[in-house]
Amino acid sequence: MDFLIAILKKLNLVSVPLLDTQPQICRTRALLEANKLGLFTALENSGKGLGSDEVAQRIGISREGADVLLIALEKSGYLEKRKDRYKNGRWVKRWIIDPRRGIANFLRLQLHTWNRLSDLEVPLRTGKPVVDFHKHEVSVHSERQEIYTKAMREMSRQLIPEFLKKVKLPNDAKRLLDIGGAHGEYSRALVQKFPGLKATILDFAGPIATAQRILKQKGNPEALELRVGDALNDNIGTGWDAVLLVNMVHLFNFKQNRKLISRIHEALSPQGVIIVVDQFMGIGRLQDKFVSLISLNYFTLGGKCYHREEMRHLFKTAGFNRIMVKPFRLISPTVLFEGWK
Repeated sequence: MDFLIAILKKLNLVSVPLLDTQPQICRTRALLEANKLGLFTALENSGKGLGSDEVAQRIGISREGADVLLIALEKSGYLEKRKDRYKNGRWVKRWIIDPRRGIANFLRLQLHTWNRLSDLEVPLRTGKPVVDFHKHEVSVHSERQEIYTKAMREMSRQLIPEFLKKVKLPNDAKRLLDIGGAHGEYSRALVQKFPGLKATILDFAGPIATAQRILKQKGNPEALELRVGDALNDNIGTGWDAVLLVNMVHLFNFKQNRKLISRIHEALSPQGVIIVVDQFMGIGRLQDKFVSLISLNYFTLGGKCYHREEMRHLFKTAGFNRIMVKPFRLISPTVLFEGWK
C-alpha cells in the first residue's frame, strides 16, 4: 500500500498535502501516546497479547479509547492482531522494546518536540528561538532534561559501532574532552578502544546530575570524569589531545559555533583533533530530505542543521589544517568531521 501511495504521489494523482498532514499527524501522535501510556511494555509483559478490555485496565484508559488506539496502531503496522488480542509488531520489538536498540525515551522526548513545534511561527517570524535550550532545557536537573539525556544515550547505541570504525585519534592520545556528552557512551567507547586514554565530560548541571545517577547504577570502570561547565563561556582547559562534539553543533547558531570551534582549536595540543558528529546537509538527496525537516526542530531551539561546507568553513576559519569528512551509512544523515591542527 505504501509503495502504491508513493507512486501516486510521484505521478501527482493524489492530494499530497492531505496525505502528508492528517494521517501522518494522527499516526505520529498515536505512537507517542501509546509509548507514554506504557502500551508496548504492557503488551510485551503479557506474553500472549491483550484484548481491548485488558489494555484499557492495564494502562488506565477507556475501553473506547483502547479500541481506537489499538486499531490505529495495528493498521499502521506497529501491532499484530490475532483473535481479538493484540501483540507488539516487529517494529516495536526491535526499535522500542529491545534494550539494545529501543528508543522509548527518545519517543518520550518527541512529545516535548511536538509541543514546541506548535510555536514554530515564532522563530520563523522573529528569527529567535522558542526556548533557549542551554539556559532552560539542560541548565538544571528536571524530568524533561533527564528524558533528553536518556534519549541521547539510546540514540548513541545506534551510532557508536560505525563511529568507532571511522574515528581517529592522535598516536598515544591521553586526554579527551567530551563536550555535551553527559550520558558518557561515546567517551566510554573511546576509552575502551584507545588504551591509555582518559576522558573528561563537560556539560551543564542537569545532564551531569543524570550522568552521575547512570554511573552509580552501571558503574564507571573507564573512570570517566564528570565536570559541570559551559563550553562557550567557561575555561575548558588546554592540552587536550582530542575534543568531541556529538549532536551539539545543531543546537548553536552560526556565531556560537564559530566561537566554540575557535576555543576548541586553542585548547587542543599541537597535534590535537576536533571530532564533530552531527547531521548535515549536502550528503545526498535522501539524507537532505530528512535533515531539512529536523532542522526546523533545532531552529526552535536557536540552532539548525548546517551544510557540510559551512562546517568545513568553520574548521578552516578556526585554523584547522587537515579536515576529514566521513559520512556514515548509505541512508544515514550523520557525518563525522575531523579537524587536525
